[in-house]
Amino acid sequence: MIEEVATHEQLERCWAIRLEVFVEEQKVSEDEEIDAIDLLESTVHFLASRDGVDLGTARIVAEEAGRCHIGRVAVRKLARGTGVGRELMEEAARIAVERCSDSRGNLEIAISAQEHAIPFYELCGYVLVSGERYLDAGIWHRDMVAHFSRQ
Repeated sequence: MIEEVATHEQLERCWAIRLEVFVEEQKVSEDEEIDAIDLLESTVHFLASRDGVDLGTARIVAEEAGRCHIGRVAVRKLARGTGVGRELMEEAARIAVERCSDSRGNLEIAISAQEHAIPFYELCGYVLVSGERYLDAGIWHRDMVAHFSRQ
């Protein structure tokens, strides 16, 4: 089940997943992981769970009409390969199209993909913007985008 986060308690559950995946597993600094963007009223967080167990999270950050960023996509190790990540990306894209599309109903969603996750994001319909890679929190990333249209 994917639900939009509506309470601070749910947000703390998202943070717990991100701390486990990014801080504990990937050795990202906690100061870099939890940021002010998390608390912006315009940021939309998602929490994936099954049978009462929290499994994954993601957030949407609106940039301007017709463009947003999906980030902080994290799936706990026990749920990787089960479809949870894809469900998170699909639900985030659906909500982003509803809330972030321009006046013509078009939306570009950007992601900053960790290089090892590029094949996953390609399966979700994202394409590389360029071949340039960059370090973010000590991990190599590349920018990707997907285009959507409100039907």
